Amino acid sequence: MRTHFMFGTYCLPVLSTVPRSGTWLLRYLFSFVCHLEQGGRLDDLLTGEVIGNPRGPAFDFTRFRGGPLFRVTGALRAKHMFIGHTVCPGFQDLLPAGHWWRQTSFHVPGYDCLHEETSYRHTPVDLARYDYAPVKVPAMERAARKGLGGRIAFVYRNPVDQAFSYFRYCQAHVNPAYHLFRGRPVTEMSFREYLFGAALISYARQFITYQIQAARYPDLVKMIPYENLIDRPVETAIHLLDHYSDHRREWPMLPAAVRLVRKDHMRAIEGKLGSSLDGTRNGQDSHMRASEDTERDRLADPSIRDEAIARLSEMGVDCSLFAWPAQRAVTLRRAYPGHVRDGRRAAG
Repeated sequence: MRTHFMFGTYCLPVLSTVPRSGTWLLRYLFSFVCHLEQGGRLDDLLTGEVIGNPRGPAFDFTRFRGGPLFRVTGALRAKHMFIGHTVCPGFQDLLPAGHWWRQTSFHVPGYDCLHEETSYRHTPVDLARYDYAPVKVPAMERAARKGLGGRIAFVYRNPVDQAFSYFRYCQAHVNPAYHLFRGRPVTEMSFREYLFGAALISYARQFITYQIQAARYPDLVKMIPYENLIDRPVETAIHLLDHYSDHRREWPMLPAAVRLVRKDHMRAIEGKLGSSLDGTRNGQDSHMRASEDTERDRLADPSIRDEAIARLSEMGVDCSLFAWPAQRAVTLRRAYPGHVRDGRRAAG
C-alpha cells in the first residue's frame, strides 16, 4: 500500500454532487482533462481520433477506481480534488441545536461520504503513482467555516428527476441499505411515497448546506445545476475549472474531453476493458443506463413537482435555483468544433 502524505489537507477542493447527478461523468471529465493537459493521450475508440499528444502516455483505465480523491496537479492549482457526495464543509457547526437538519438523517448511506468514512488516513487516490492520501476533515471544516480552504462546487439535479432516478437505482440495488426502507422493499413503494417519505428530506439535507455556504461565501462555494452540465457541457465545465483555478484561462483540451465522455464512447471503453468503469460490474454490463431508459425518468405529473417545491420551501430551500428542463433526451451534446457542428446541421 503506497500512501502520500505531503499536501495541505485543509485546502482540498471539493466537487460534490447529489447522487444520480453526474458524479461519474464529472470524474471521467476532470480526469481526462488533467491527463490531456499534462501531455497524455486518449484514443476515441469509435472514430479512431487520437486526442492529445500522440507520443504521450495512454490513460490507465486499470487504475481508475473512482477516487474519491483525484490527483490534478499540473492542470489545477491543487494537488488533489475530492469528487463525490458530501455535505458542504464548514456547515454543520453553524446550526442551532433545534434546527430540523439536526433532527433528521439521510435515508441511505452515501450522501455524505466525506463525513461518513472512518479511515481518512488512507483515502483512495486516482491518477497518481501512490494509492492513498490522508484527508483531515476537521481541518477542512475549520477552514471552510472561516471562508478559507479549498474551492467548493456543488452540482445538483432538480429534486424530482433526481429522486426518481435514485428510486429506480435503489430498487435494483443488491445492498439492503438501499433496496429496503425501514424494513420495506422499495419495489413495493410508489414513487410518490418514496419521494415524500424518504428521498426529499435527504435531498434537502444535502442541498441546503451548499445554499447557506454559497450565500455566505460566494467566492468559495459555487452551485451548478446538473441540467446546465448536460445542455452546455463545455461552457459549464469551463465555469467549474475556472472556479478551481482562481482565474480564467484557456482549456484547449476540454472540448475533446467532453466528446470522450459521451455515453456511447464510455460504453465502448467498458467493452474493451470487459468491465464497468465504476468497478461494480463484470463482463459487458455497464453502470450507465441507456439513453432511452434515462428518458423515462421524466415525470409528467406536475402535482408532484408542485408539492415537492412546497415542502422544500418550508424547509428553507431556495427552489428558484432548480432547473426544470423541457422534454428531451438526457444525453451529452457532442462538443464538435463549430464548422463541423454547422456542417452536421446543414446535412440534417
